[in-house]
Amino acid sequence: MTPHLRQRAFAFAAIGTVFCLMLFPEFGYVPIWDGRVYSNCVIDAAANGLTIDSRRCAGHPSQGYALFLALPQLVRLGDVSLLHLMNTLLGLLALVCIRVVLSRVFPARNLARQLDLLTLACAVHPVLLSTLLQVNIDFGVYVFFFASLAALLSERFAWTAIAGLALCFSKETGVLAYGLMLGLFALCWAVEGKGTPVERLRRIRPMWITTAPIVAFGAYVAWWNATHAQGALWKHAWQQRTVDGFNFFDLSEPIFQSYAAGMFVLGFMWVATAVIGADLLVGGIRMAKRLPRRELHGADDRLIRYVGLLTALLIYALTSFRTWTNLRYFALVYPLLVLLAFAALLRLGAGARTRITGVVALTMLFTLAAYRSDDPISKAVYGTFSIGDRSMYRMTPRADRSGPGRDALVYNLEFTGFHHVQNALYRQIRPTDSTAIATSRSVNWNLWSPLDPRTLRRTLARDSVFVPRYADEVELAANPDRPVDLWFLEFS
Repeated sequence: MTPHLRQRAFAFAAIGTVFCLMLFPEFGYVPIWDGRVYSNCVIDAAANGLTIDSRRCAGHPSQGYALFLALPQLVRLGDVSLLHLMNTLLGLLALVCIRVVLSRVFPARNLARQLDLLTLACAVHPVLLSTLLQVNIDFGVYVFFFASLAALLSERFAWTAIAGLALCFSKETGVLAYGLMLGLFALCWAVEGKGTPVERLRRIRPMWITTAPIVAFGAYVAWWNATHAQGALWKHAWQQRTVDGFNFFDLSEPIFQSYAAGMFVLGFMWVATAVIGADLLVGGIRMAKRLPRRELHGADDRLIRYVGLLTALLIYALTSFRTWTNLRYFALVYPLLVLLAFAALLRLGAGARTRITGVVALTMLFTLAAYRSDDPISKAVYGTFSIGDRSMYRMTPRADRSGPGRDALVYNLEFTGFHHVQNALYRQIRPTDSTAIATSRSVNWNLWSPLDPRTLRRTLARDSVFVPRYADEVELAANPDRPVDLWFLEFS
């Protein structure tokens, strides 16, 4: 191993250590809300057989990513720490791939340590950490997107196809991201450079194998739709087709505004956005004055253009499907924006010391944002609500102020407190299977779980557990036989 590779290995070991140290304290977290749906899916698949049907979670074609989560459950069914351990290993894979992408886009050796710091910034990003812990298939999209992109930029097309297969069978958005990634890369490769149209097409011939995941997904959709009543692609219950969920042109819609704020503002992302914006402003002024193009020293110009255009297309495509404001939908975008912010610093002429200071500051801000909702700009945009000794952002679409946001609260590690506060209560009241525990119907979406009879902690285990009499206010009012031991939980 060369000294350069040895330094990179040591740097990544440090990054991985920080990443794991931030996650290990939450390995006992039992997912609530949407995370409970996906956790139950993979545990049921491990219990009942790893079939194509069983690994289809919440109506999504998630068989690829679900397989990774389900396999450890064959060792110990219902062990939530094994879910988090597998996601942590996949998260480390994603960070390796992000570092490879950075090295392809910025190949200059003198930038290597700065790229290590950029990888650390991605490792501590609050949305990515929370998306990992709240078990969901969008995390699979994030992991396998960067695995595919790293292989593609390295021109390892067989590995691109393997990672792309897992990406396409994580969620529908994985197919969209993979198709955009491939199509744009082939276009850039064919268009740039000299030669006749035939010669340019020959350049992309080695990429033929990368189309295999899309072909496989198309065959799956055709087979599923021919043999099942439910369509292969997820859609809202009130829609006829998946395509009905898209809104390509209304950028004033409150849901789109919430999407945009979550990507460009929340948790100090506005710092990276401001740097990118300043670069675009300077570039626009120089273009208007017909000044020469600025050089990006140490970067591959072709790949910078490719990543910039890919990021713009992904943001437009992902925000065009309007649903709930869950930031996990955009997990793959955050590292791309961090990369583009670094490119902007280079293009703006920032020196090495300025770049290092800027990346270190951004990493520290992301680390703070992972534990506290203290970004003043985010507070101004979203508002806050009390969770006891501190506050969280009020994560609801701007048109809907009926509540703080449930699964949309998965934007940093604070949301796990809704798990820990239940455990603290159960240790104090020591419930039995005859104890009634109730809350408002408006907040009880996948909030409850079985309890371990020895520790009285929430669990996903299926055996040797007990379940209190969980209820809501409607069920209590309809039941004339009121329980003697009754507790009502009020959530903010």
